[in-house]
Amino acid sequence: MRPDRRKFIRETICAALGGASVYSAFGGMKLLQAAARHDYGFTNYKALVCVFLYGGNDSFNTIVPISGAARTNYQLVRPNLALPTAGLHALNAPASGAGSPGDGSSYGLHASMPELAALFNANHAAIVANVGSLVRPTTKTEYQGGSAVLPPQLFSHSDQAAYWQSSPPSNAPVTGWGGRIADLVASANPPDIPILTSLGGQDAFVRGESVAGYVMNSYGPNVIDFPYELSGDDALRSAFDALHAQGQANALERTFGNAMRHSVATATLLQATLGAAGMPNFDGYFAGAGEIGEQLETVVKLIWAANNNVPGYSGLSRQVFFVTGGGYDTHSDQLATQGGLLVELSKALSGFHAALTSVSLADRATAFTASDFGRSLSNNEDGSDHGWASHQFVVGGAVAGKKFYGDNLAGTGSAQMPSLAPSDQNPNDGGYGQMIPTTSVEQYSATLAKWFELSDSDIDLILPNLGNFNTRYLGFV
Repeated sequence: MRPDRRKFIRETICAALGGASVYSAFGGMKLLQAAARHDYGFTNYKALVCVFLYGGNDSFNTIVPISGAARTNYQLVRPNLALPTAGLHALNAPASGAGSPGDGSSYGLHASMPELAALFNANHAAIVANVGSLVRPTTKTEYQGGSAVLPPQLFSHSDQAAYWQSSPPSNAPVTGWGGRIADLVASANPPDIPILTSLGGQDAFVRGESVAGYVMNSYGPNVIDFPYELSGDDALRSAFDALHAQGQANALERTFGNAMRHSVATATLLQATLGAAGMPNFDGYFAGAGEIGEQLETVVKLIWAANNNVPGYSGLSRQVFFVTGGGYDTHSDQLATQGGLLVELSKALSGFHAALTSVSLADRATAFTASDFGRSLSNNEDGSDHGWASHQFVVGGAVAGKKFYGDNLAGTGSAQMPSLAPSDQNPNDGGYGQMIPTTSVEQYSATLAKWFELSDSDIDLILPNLGNFNTRYLGFV
């Protein structure tokens, strides 16, 4: 019989915190109470896959104007970085109205990204424009006049990466919004299978109030092994096994022993799952896709296993994954460096969709990009500097693709794509080419949480600053 997961979570919370008298001391208590209060009765499977690009990807040279006023301005403000139109891969979005760039110009993807452009034009990828960390809608006048309430430590890699992943940016990044989503839907899954898995290290995104992300590598789980000197001595290994298995009297020893046992059991399960009989070979879909591709291939395998009754890895209805790539801090030599990175990103995202399509699971997983921040619209000698807003990709069978999405914040003059005019003529430029977001991370995150079928009230718990914005959901999925 399936354990009563709501009862388990409720009793665990009370035991861990010592009762209701301490609830007010914890900022996440409402979230924990919500997790204990109800059980989502999902009858389907869905996975969210965050692809985080560390360093701050230059989205202005990823999604590039081909024609119109935006093209003229782009060449003017980026004399050392402007890409020629001849190599760009045209994006066939609507020319005007809903889903258009919103500025009367046409756009294309970097020459290194033909696969992702084809995916966009086939309705399986969308672009969310000018996204960034915000506490509330912010105009250029407010920003430059000092009256805006701003996320702390703008333009800092570590702070902005953490706040992108944690949201709201006004709070210390103790948990991430991926972790908080997992907190609320954990009861819909079997208790001993990771609902929240990172293939790119431990970071804010995979930390919840009650759910801790399982961290593994693209080639498999991290295994706690025995000391090397025991490897050839069966008697010593047997003694170590016995010590490891017994219950300890000391609370600290007991906690450590339980953690080791859980780690070994989870690693054993994942090793068996990734080597399960009947697992398709997905290697061909990720040729040339680099580190991100290796991680996404493992994600595809785990999604396949969850949907094909692999022993020990069945009964899942929701999963969240975290995948990372680095090297996007292009202060110099940007044209060469970014081109190589975007080759791999394009192949990885398109390979992810193609691999899932091959096993009829593309509509059950949505991958989305994020990055520390965007780059400055203006260039330095042969690179760009730390910025604020950036454009992001969303990929999947459930995505309403072939469109641009965004929010028109009052007073910014931008519908989806921001103005690329010189700073003194640009309502989106806060100064030095650092573009003010017209869409918040919270709106981006909320749209994904809504696709995950969370209730509006629970999304408000996950993203408490969402109410500061007029548009809750952007509609890209």
